[in-house]
Amino acid sequence: MFERGYRQQLEADLVKWVAAGVISGDAAQSIRKARFSDEAKSRLPGIFAMLGALMLAASVSAFVAANWQEIPRLVRLVGILAIIAGCFFPALLLQRRGHPAAADAAITFATLCFGAGIALVGQMYHLPSDWPAGAMLVAIGGLIAAALTGKSGPLVIAFAAMTSWSWGRFDGSFWREVHWSFLLLFVPGLLLALGRESRLLAHAAVLALSFWLAALLMPEGGAKSFFNLVDGGLAISAAYMAIGLLALDRGWPTVIKALLPWGAVVFGILLCVEIGLVLEKSLFGDRHAVTSVVYPAYGAALAALAAFAVLARQRDGGRLVIIAACAVGLTIPLMFVGLTETDVLRRALVSIAVFVSAVALIAGGLLLGLRTFVVVGYAVFGVSVLILLWQTIGTLLSQSLFFLVAGVALLVLAAGAHKLANWSRPGTDTPSGSPA
Repeated sequence: MFERGYRQQLEADLVKWVAAGVISGDAAQSIRKARFSDEAKSRLPGIFAMLGALMLAASVSAFVAANWQEIPRLVRLVGILAIIAGCFFPALLLQRRGHPAAADAAITFATLCFGAGIALVGQMYHLPSDWPAGAMLVAIGGLIAAALTGKSGPLVIAFAAMTSWSWGRFDGSFWREVHWSFLLLFVPGLLLALGRESRLLAHAAVLALSFWLAALLMPEGGAKSFFNLVDGGLAISAAYMAIGLLALDRGWPTVIKALLPWGAVVFGILLCVEIGLVLEKSLFGDRHAVTSVVYPAYGAALAALAAFAVLARQRDGGRLVIIAACAVGLTIPLMFVGLTETDVLRRALVSIAVFVSAVALIAGGLLLGLRTFVVVGYAVFGVSVLILLWQTIGTLLSQSLFFLVAGVALLVLAAGAHKLANWSRPGTDTPSGSPA
């Protein structure tokens, strides 16, 4: 996402620089070749190869599920192993001929066939139905294939299998236990992903970690687990944004940068959930209180925001505005635990906090040039207005007063931002021939 935005911005800058005479057309073309050489190659062959591998793997899985009793067990097993082993030579050949995406598809197909082989062994020998253990074996196989071949497809499968394994253990007697074994596979997978630029792999790693963290926030069933997930998720998403912005600032690996869009989107969704909860009398009260389960998430959020504020090389206003948006959002769960005594005051404060956080996201996104924050901020602002119109803050009169004050405040902010932009223009738009 950020790579694409950077390239679009660079292309626009090159056009401006050539028009202004800052650089020549030949220099701009050289920059395009150096920066956009990978984009010149079509990705369609690789995409079609990966889709074909998925279709072939689905056919093998369907063949296994058919329970072909006429074929001896040994022949079935040898057949699956032959398919897996037979994928590596074509993958090596494709890699040497300059088709890395097709080679990745072949290794991915072999990894999926490995999973089908595990299901086949369980089917033939009537092993106990423990699909999470099977998912664990698929994850191990994917990690080994990714480490040996250097391909991203098997690692994506490994992260998906890890998530299935962890959530498969998250039931019954395991409900109150932390599945620490997940980290034994996730950490090696993350280390492998750090050196790769695949965006799909980066998002798969972030989603696997996010599902595991969500399980940590739900140590017990009932309404408290939902509130823990909302409040803790708000803190974790703020930590994601801070770490992602720091990664973007310092040029860290793609998998770390992928925390930023997911953190922003989840943060915006949970802000809307919070404003919906505060307007439902039956959903807040003693049950919606910050518990000890949420404390580590808040600690991680505060530590990440502090690290971003201290370690960021570019300390401009946009980053401070994003930190402020996160800080305001993190105060919302505290408004449910007795800091505000009346329902009307609590509803007003939560609504104000959500709108302030949304406006700060928009402002920070515009200052940083990151569309994700702008889109999320506008979405939160619009959805919150719809929620407030659907519900009422106290009475219709107080609701009208709230929107009046909010509208006037936004107009004042807009006027102030316009004046600041006009004041800063003479200092930045210096003519090229004038002395600096």
